[in-house]
Amino acid sequence: MKNILIPTDFSDCAREAEQLGLELAKKYNSEIHFLHLLHTPVDWVKLPLEKEEFYPEVKKKIGYAQSELSRLKREAKKNGVNAQTFLVYDKGQEEIDFHIKHHEHDFIIMGSFGAKGVKEIVGTNTQRVVRYSPVPVLVVKKKPQNFEVKNIVFASTFEEEVKKPFQKVVDFAQFMGAKIHLLNVNVPFNFKETDEIEAKMQSFLKSSNKKSYTTNIYNALNEKRGIQKFAESINADVVALTTHGRTGFMKMISPSITESLVNHSEIPIFSININSK
Repeated sequence: MKNILIPTDFSDCAREAEQLGLELAKKYNSEIHFLHLLHTPVDWVKLPLEKEEFYPEVKKKIGYAQSELSRLKREAKKNGVNAQTFLVYDKGQEEIDFHIKHHEHDFIIMGSFGAKGVKEIVGTNTQRVVRYSPVPVLVVKKKPQNFEVKNIVFASTFEEEVKKPFQKVVDFAQFMGAKIHLLNVNVPFNFKETDEIEAKMQSFLKSSNKKSYTTNIYNALNEKRGIQKFAESINADVVALTTHGRTGFMKMISPSITESLVNHSEIPIFSININSK
């Protein structure tokens, strides 16, 4: 977590992500980038200066964005955090992808509106960020007063191809000084007997230090409900999930389980794409 990216639209929930990012950057001596994507009715970069006056509302939005980005940079400086700000016009997911690659970000922090659904944190591209980001994404609804991560739930079906992205969870847990609780949610439409699940989880951990993890099976009507109820039962600080592009939660039936938890979970969600490097 040495180079953090925070896409922001300056909404209340985005401010929660901003504050958490500043807190973590200060604690772990990280650099932080605040990125705002602004959609304009014309190509603002190529628009002649004399024609800007025809778009007073756009100029107002630009002024507000510049003011907010300046505020964030001042706040970072006050906290001893090295921060950069970026205002980009008429770009979406591709700009975030470019920014991650060009600036070598290793972490993204975003906000969520909770049960109302994920809204315009980065224009209309928030769910795409969660699904396709090549680096881990931490999504928060409300920043805890003191963000300490002691217990992480990693929910999966523990296929072989999950091992590589799981290492990102291990790295995050070690970085935060947290314990990982492996979770398999046993659901009616894909029910498996306990010994079969346990064997698969032990095989998944074959080359790992098993003392560093707990293994858990939770019976529930659906994956989301099982993850939420188990996480609440152990007072988890973060729920970690892998995504698989179009298909969402790895090997699960529901294609939108990660996005659904982002929308409804009070607990921060840590998302890793299985195709991440």
